[in-house]
Amino acid sequence: MSIMDRRTLLSAFGLASLARVLPTAQGGGTVAVAKPGENRFSFATSAQAMQSPCKVTSADSAGACTVFELNALARSGPFLHVHHREDEWYYVLSGDFLFRAGSAEHVLTAGGSIWLPRGVAHVWANTSTSNGKLILMCQPGGFEKFFDEMGSVPLDEKSPAKMKALMAKYGMEMLGPPIFASSWMQKP
Repeated sequence: MSIMDRRTLLSAFGLASLARVLPTAQGGGTVAVAKPGENRFSFATSAQAMQSPCKVTSADSAGACTVFELNALARSGPFLHVHHREDEWYYVLSGDFLFRAGSAEHVLTAGGSIWLPRGVAHVWANTSTSNGKLILMCQPGGFEKFFDEMGSVPLDEKSPAKMKALMAKYGMEMLGPPIFASSWMQKP
């Protein structure tokens, strides 16, 4: 039996770790082009299509990932939550964002990014007084379906209870309020 040197062993571990985030060797997917303002997923509402245009769908990537361009309103963001299905990567295009991941806080501006593996509780907010923009990649793909269903719920019906149920349907747990709580979240 041959002896494996340290570099070979570390390379093998690195490849094994990387293999989890790469598409399978079977390949698949299609070339996906999204020009400025284009959306590759047919959202049920035009408002959701404008808020989170999908630039790469799960179908485009053969299930490997979904990529969005998120338009984040000033002083807004999601509920504190945890994903059990998806890893997420965010890249800040514009705005000032606060990300809380586990017990750590990270302030990111244009050009900053953060990787949020599944199982890590997190929340984020655009802390600036103007709208911001993020790129979000979810892995594996399919998260466009959550955004589509969320966008179909009228704003006046987005109670914490309704959002908690919707999040659970897509493998997430709502753990707490957004960083900037608004009045509609006080509904039962």
